[in-house]
Amino acid sequence: MTAKHNIHFAASIPSHLDPADVIAALHDHNTTLSLQALTTGYEKLQNTAPETLKDNYWYPTDLNPVHTYSVTECVVVLPGVGQWGRKNITFPSCYQNIPTGIRTRADASGVIVRADFRVIKGGFDAEVESEDQDIGDAEWVLVEHAEVSCSWWLMPFVKGKMEQAHRDICRRVIEKVEAQKRQEDLTKPMRRGKELSQGTARRVNNAPVEADANEAQRVELPAAEPEKIRYG
Repeated sequence: MTAKHNIHFAASIPSHLDPADVIAALHDHNTTLSLQALTTGYEKLQNTAPETLKDNYWYPTDLNPVHTYSVTECVVVLPGVGQWGRKNITFPSCYQNIPTGIRTRADASGVIVRADFRVIKGGFDAEVESEDQDIGDAEWVLVEHAEVSCSWWLMPFVKGKMEQAHRDICRRVIEKVEAQKRQEDLTKPMRRGKELSQGTARRVNNAPVEADANEAQRVELPAAEPEKIRYG
């Protein structure tokens, strides 16, 4: 018998960030792949399994292709015994870009996790579901909806691990975009200064050579003395 569990998380997008920048960060799959709490490594695969592409969960794949990564996670299966209680598992995780964010699906030994991350309009009129997330009246919000399905007897263990892995992803995506923006703001004056220096150098290098040559050949002659006229 298969059991399902759903979770919802959200993080407000600060007013100084453009929602398009958050979507762009999501479309860079390295963002969420690197922010998973349990992930220790990943690499992109050449193909996606045909049976995975048959999932009606996907946005039309002819418009938005599905990309697959081999992901490795370190899971604690026996707490309190250090490395002996840890187990590395490797599984395919599929990503698809959609206009408002991404959809993902991970298949790990009978455990299937579908999660979508979307940038949506906020405010008091918006319907944003989240667990223990104070999003206030933000104009824009990043939301995650995730569903895990597995055998009923596995669910108590899987549910906890899933919530551990996904709880802070939305918040950390926003923090990463903010950090990138700060870095860009710091480098702008440096780039501007470099452009000005290069522009000055180009103007100097493009100055007429003749003018320089004539200037170099100019000789300062002594002032002529008044002509002496003698009368006989």
